[in-house]
Amino acid sequence: MIRAFVALDLPYELKGTLAAAVERLTERNRGVRWVRPEGMHLTLKFLGDIPETDVQPIAGDLDVAAGPCSPLRLRLSGFGAFPGPKKARVVWVGVSGDTEALGSLAKRVDEACASHGIPRERRPFAGHITLGRLRVPSVVDLRVEPVQGAFVAEEIVLYRSELSPGGARYTPLHKSRLKGTGG
Repeated sequence: MIRAFVALDLPYELKGTLAAAVERLTERNRGVRWVRPEGMHLTLKFLGDIPETDVQPIAGDLDVAAGPCSPLRLRLSGFGAFPGPKKARVVWVGVSGDTEALGSLAKRVDEACASHGIPRERRPFAGHITLGRLRVPSVVDLRVEPVQGAFVAEEIVLYRSELSPGGARYTPLHKSRLKGTGG
């Protein structure tokens, strides 16, 4: 079994911008385990533990799901926390731009994964980039200078996630192009 998820990768420069924002947030917030820049991404679907033999069939279905979707133009758009800043468990930065198409892509990915026995999402999709996590829900102070940045997502990535005391390591297993072929 491998732990896996589907996400949009971020350009190197944008990860640098987000790393600088994390530095500013770190000054105001203690007890947050911050995501390293190389681990930053926009999750479309967490698959959990899947048999390694399912990787290729899932990858093929992700190609089909991604093909009709056009590349997405997205911008960073403010900090937030789940479930909220007074009892935060996750600190994130939001995205704006082609968010309707992003939600549609996430739904297509969810449907493709459901055909492999992976449970469908019950919560509505909320596109965001996780910056940090808290073990114990706590108040967070997100009043720092807004972050600026934009990117075009041209593919989705099926990742393997390996957890260790030093943090998670993500390995790309397959990339599916957003071709915009209609449908």
